[in-house]
Amino acid sequence: MDNGKNKRTAIVDLWKFIAAVMIMIHHLYYLSPAYEGKDYPGYFSWIYVEFFFILTGYFTYRHFTRQDKQDSIVKSSLSYTWRKFKTFLPYTTTAITLQYLLSAPYTELLQGSYRKFIYSFADYPLEVLLLGEAHGSQQRLVPIWFLSAMLIVFPLVGLLLQLKNKYLILLISGVYPLFYYGRTTLENRVWPDDLLRAAAGLLLGVFICALSDLIREKQLIPPSKKAAKLLTAAEIACMLLSFVFIICADKSLWRVIILLFAAGLSVMLSGRSLTAGLQSPVITY
Repeated sequence: MDNGKNKRTAIVDLWKFIAAVMIMIHHLYYLSPAYEGKDYPGYFSWIYVEFFFILTGYFTYRHFTRQDKQDSIVKSSLSYTWRKFKTFLPYTTTAITLQYLLSAPYTELLQGSYRKFIYSFADYPLEVLLLGEAHGSQQRLVPIWFLSAMLIVFPLVGLLLQLKNKYLILLISGVYPLFYYGRTTLENRVWPDDLLRAAAGLLLGVFICALSDLIREKQLIPPSKKAAKLLTAAEIACMLLSFVFIICADKSLWRVIILLFAAGLSVMLSGRSLTAGLQSPVITY
């Protein structure tokens, strides 16, 4: 998810593109049995999903801090959720419909077993509405689980951000990801852990945005060319190190990778590093 009406930042778009490609590489095992169960280069890149969670949480916090106080925080949260997710619906609906049609039990239909054929579409409405993660049954189009999980958690995060108490928001958004990433394991992917994982990523993005605002308000990092160079070096090091660790498939460093995402994005989105001035229509495209 991008930053809406805000000015686009080329460096963010560049890393979003890299992350999207790496996630696609991870899903090569869907295309060929040769990749099944193997740690091919890029298999571990599913962890780039965390990058998108964090980024979305950051921009969500930025949105709610800039808007005027609403009469109904529930309505505000739901309307913002709808505006963000409706753009995905044409693409996901097409993909989910094709998946259901391709996997439908046509043999039973030809044999007159209409009930089984109809039941095979029972979860279709939930999946089309991106609510597949709201129940424990198997989804047909697994790669979009993160959109479904984020959609369900997103309105709750929106409600939290409208408390207008930045210290309480800092506390909740800092403690929950620390607790989640500290306790969970890579193998812990059973429902409803996907929802907890989406919440952790979104709140981590909220935390780094709220913390960045606090640092800016307190002027803890005075603006200077030297500081900009140091921040740029830190940003590049964080993003490249995370990329290298992922390519090397060093799963023991998965928590470190998430920390590198958080640190790199903190600097990248602060506007204080030299990459903030990067502009390119090619990257944006």
